[in-house]
Amino acid sequence: MKTMNILKRFSIANWSRQFATSCRRFPVALCLLLFLTCFLVFMNHGGKVESHWQFFYIFYPATGALLAVSLRLLTEDFKSRVMSVVTQVVAHAAWLGISVYLTQFDKFSLPQFIAVAATIVTMVLSVFLLCFYRRNDDVPFWNFSVNVLVAIGAGCIVGGVLTLGLILFVQSLDWLFGISIDDCVFADIPSVCMVLLAPLLTMNLIPDGEDKRISQVASYPGFINGVIQYLFIPLLLLYMATLYIYAIKILTSWQLPVGWVCYLVSASMLGMVAVIYLTYPLQHEQGNTFFRQVTRWMPLAMIPLLALMTVAIGRRLSDYGITVSRLYVLVFNIWCYVVCIGLLLVRNKRIWWVPALFAVVLFLISVGPQSIPNITQRQLLDEARKAFAATVAGQLPLSGEQYNRWLDSVDPKVAAAIDGKLDYLDRDFGYVSVSALVGRDVITGAYSIEKGAVDYTLVNLNYYNNDMIAAVIIPQGFTTVSVVNVQIDTTLEKGNDKLQLIVESPIDAHKEYRFELTIKQFADLDKEKNPDRVQPIVARNQEAVLMINQYAFHIYGNLNCSVTCSGILFTR
Repeated sequence: MKTMNILKRFSIANWSRQFATSCRRFPVALCLLLFLTCFLVFMNHGGKVESHWQFFYIFYPATGALLAVSLRLLTEDFKSRVMSVVTQVVAHAAWLGISVYLTQFDKFSLPQFIAVAATIVTMVLSVFLLCFYRRNDDVPFWNFSVNVLVAIGAGCIVGGVLTLGLILFVQSLDWLFGISIDDCVFADIPSVCMVLLAPLLTMNLIPDGEDKRISQVASYPGFINGVIQYLFIPLLLLYMATLYIYAIKILTSWQLPVGWVCYLVSASMLGMVAVIYLTYPLQHEQGNTFFRQVTRWMPLAMIPLLALMTVAIGRRLSDYGITVSRLYVLVFNIWCYVVCIGLLLVRNKRIWWVPALFAVVLFLISVGPQSIPNITQRQLLDEARKAFAATVAGQLPLSGEQYNRWLDSVDPKVAAAIDGKLDYLDRDFGYVSVSALVGRDVITGAYSIEKGAVDYTLVNLNYYNNDMIAAVIIPQGFTTVSVVNVQIDTTLEKGNDKLQLIVESPIDAHKEYRFELTIKQFADLDKEKNPDRVQPIVARNQEAVLMINQYAFHIYGNLNCSVTCSGILFTR
């Protein structure tokens, strides 16, 4: 196989020929990686680029190079060169457009982040899968996958060793000869070695031609064979046996499983798939019945555990409602059923479809209006909107005072459920997701069903605006400007949300300035709720003005309050 052969026949001439071949094979990926490396070096040496374009110049070349490798592996077997070129051009144009679109966002929403992450994972899996979608034999796919993994490992190891070696060499010039090296060079070395050279080595080792279609089953050394047979498989069987014992306990005690069962069953399922993949060549060896029989019936033994996982997921959804993570776990559970039943039907002879199905399902549930994040957001907003429509007489969005009155006026279970949903949306999807229902001064997630009211012990707000100080303008009538830090610990009066910030004068130790703020003002200024805010936080009295650029606000048991903030104090 190509990877093993190149590693064995190491020579400058051989590697030069292979490098030239790789450049002709992956020209788009090479150009993108070269651009990315040059841009990183440019930034290391103090280059200035707008922040959103910084993202584009890093994100697109990195992901575009990955896409280029996947497309090349797919299209190099096309009979029509025109179809090959058109496929690559259309895919790259689409991804370029998506990357440009993403540059307009300073911060990804949860659906955007998940969609981008799922797309990148799909690209990674496509490197292994796309060039084998038409084959009826999975042995070449298994051999190719092993070679690609070896190529990635070799690229990372060589790149890492080269990076550390060059950094040590440059540092030794200072230690031994007193030659001062600019710090930028230490950033340039990993930029070149890990961003350019390591991927080039990996692409150089990816099998091509006949090496990509080897149908001969590789044999494991005896040591690896023994590790799989006497370590991996017994551990997995022991793990599954433990879950069976727990399932029997549940049946005898007639109680529902707890949530962590999902993680244990998921780990067992992934372990089973890993064992089937690791033993795939061993299952084809003549006379080797152990691996064939064990892996043949593992999927059947896994199905009752998946049923246990289904019950646990159903309980979580029934008790607490839907969230993005719970729906993903549910879809993963369904995927596990399909994999186990499919492996039983094909008797583990076909394995290509398992990661292919995972990639397709992941993409479909993560990208587009039908994605799980978008479905979750629409469902939770619809539930909150219906609850408000049935009980709220005025117009939306509700102010903080109106929202608190609404919480007091409805059934505590309804109040807790809607408050929890709004808090989940606000926290994971951003304030913009709930802006049509509640105002910025609304504090969600602090309703206590036991107390039947807002529990301020759950409040925790933060704000920062590091750009404010650099652009500050001295108000008219003030002459003294000072940077101040304030910390207070006090106890709130029940029903009174007013706070007093006491700032000691940096000039006169016997003078202090008092400013009054409220909890609602802190909530309104919370950075997570208002990420685009550019105006400073201003507190005034007759003698001074306090402009706050950062604060942390927390209320804990018995209405004890802690506030830490920093900013600029203007005095007359």
